[in-house]
Amino acid sequence: MSETGLQPAPFWEQCVHELKIRHSRFRLRRHAASPYIYVREMEGGRKVNEFSLKPKRWCSRDDIEEARDLCIQGHRQGSWPTPQSHRTVSSGPDWSELAEACIADIKLRICKEGSRAHSINDLRKRIAQFRGPVEARRLQAWVLEHDPRLQLKSFNRRIETLSQIHRSGQMDLTAELQRLRDMRPKGAAEKIRKASSMRVRVIPTDEDLQHWLDRLEPFHQWVFGCIATYGLRPHELWHAEGIDSQGWISIPGDMKTKTGEHFAPAVPEAWVERYGLRENWEHVHGQLNARWTVRFAEVSGVKIAVNNVAVSNSLYKEFQRKGLQKLWAPIADGEGMDWVRPYDLRHAYAIRCATSVETAEAFDDDMATWMGHGVDVHRRIYLRWLSSSRRKEALQRRRGQGVAVNAIQSHTAPVALPDDITPDLLEMARKLKAAGLVSTSAG
Repeated sequence: MSETGLQPAPFWEQCVHELKIRHSRFRLRRHAASPYIYVREMEGGRKVNEFSLKPKRWCSRDDIEEARDLCIQGHRQGSWPTPQSHRTVSSGPDWSELAEACIADIKLRICKEGSRAHSINDLRKRIAQFRGPVEARRLQAWVLEHDPRLQLKSFNRRIETLSQIHRSGQMDLTAELQRLRDMRPKGAAEKIRKASSMRVRVIPTDEDLQHWLDRLEPFHQWVFGCIATYGLRPHELWHAEGIDSQGWISIPGDMKTKTGEHFAPAVPEAWVERYGLRENWEHVHGQLNARWTVRFAEVSGVKIAVNNVAVSNSLYKEFQRKGLQKLWAPIADGEGMDWVRPYDLRHAYAIRCATSVETAEAFDDDMATWMGHGVDVHRRIYLRWLSSSRRKEALQRRRGQGVAVNAIQSHTAPVALPDDITPDLLEMARKLKAAGLVSTSAG
């Protein structure tokens, strides 16, 4: 993992905040001129010492996690841990009591329910059922039930559960965590594993999607119509602030959604009117929030949405509980059919933006901005499901039609071309930009 600039990564801020609310004697620090993590020792609210954890770097999530765990351990024992002092074996409570103590601590530290759900589930349904003495090696063996080369996602989730036990102060798992983290695939092996483990998306055609939406009753038609038309992460619909006169939707940041504030156009534009997305916004958006209410918690003066995962999952459950008609489509990379999940509608939007004549003048970085993620994520994850045949057809259609008549316009009024800039020169400039031979600068 790499980090550029001087703004701390969210995980770094999370760990710094955790140590602060614990009133830990040891706190994480970083300096602009150094890539290494520093630790500041506090006593009575004053700094008494500061030292480097070289070679641990603040751009590495694993190093940050290990440094935070050392700070917690040092606070518990009253002094910075030496390599010899890392190992202690818990005694006293049984597995059930250990699990309940850890769950209580996790709920105090982590507000977002989705961020703590897996650890609490592991503690309550698995670890609490263990029999025999409470030993660190039993937890390590439990993590190793998953092969990190083949089941890294499950392996990492169990490591996170061990990390939560460690942070609760119930057991010292420093050595086990280090050993397990060292077993994760690295470099090229990790990239290959990520690519192979990515869920294959189900991308419906626009015609099939429209036909499905047309048959839904008004509430579900509006909800899924919004997600499909704007490529929303499902939870973003609860927080969206409305659709303006040009058909653009506004998604806030401020810890309400996964990423920061962003705006997205309707693709296709016709669906805004067809499904009454703007016309019925106040009424149906109010129904949505009344049916599944987002809850907030205040942390350091900032309101954080704590149950985004739960409200999103409510849409998935509609297909089981309400018997909502499923939309089936071919699997994007393989054979057979599968039903289209709500999040697949977001992926379908990315493909539509890449192929529609309405977005003929837009580039990948524009579309990534609309969807609230980086261009690398957009190309590597979302455009992965754009088949070569569809990409070729889209390029041929765009080239044959030139600038689309109904191309999406920005919020600003169009500017007339200077006399010496002809449409041919403008088209050449677009091609050079697409080829990466020229860059544009903000004025």
